[in-house]
Amino acid sequence: MKKEDVQNKLDIIPENLEKLEILRAMDYEEFTSDFRNIDSALHRFQTSLQALVDIGGYIIASLGLRTPGTSGEVIDILVEHGLLNAAQRDRYISMIQFRNRIVHFSNDIDLKILYQILQEEVVDIRELYRTLILIIEDHPE
Repeated sequence: MKKEDVQNKLDIIPENLEKLEILRAMDYEEFTSDFRNIDSALHRFQTSLQALVDIGGYIIASLGLRTPGTSGEVIDILVEHGLLNAAQRDRYISMIQFRNRIVHFSNDIDLKILYQILQEEVVDIRELYRTLILIIEDHPE
């Protein structure tokens, strides 16, 4: 595998994490007082999580593993093959389910839950991002 093959996906995440950290520093009232904060958080989460799924799919294809039928299966396949820690599986699946909710029900996102995710789960995105990079680096062609 080569990082260059997914570099455009890899590049999305650090910038998004930087912007999410700015939003994360806001208190709830400040965050929810401007629709642009909410829209930005939703966009940054959606594009980050989609990039992570795409990178995971690249790893799966590169290693010749079974083809995932859903975004959540990307995580399951990586866990099944010992590439991701099984203890983190549920957290990662939850992140992907949140991405699906943003895509399909963005007008029905509870702002308290969005703010809670912003406060508590940005670290999970960073962790999965780093782990996927290590997998790619540990499996050169």
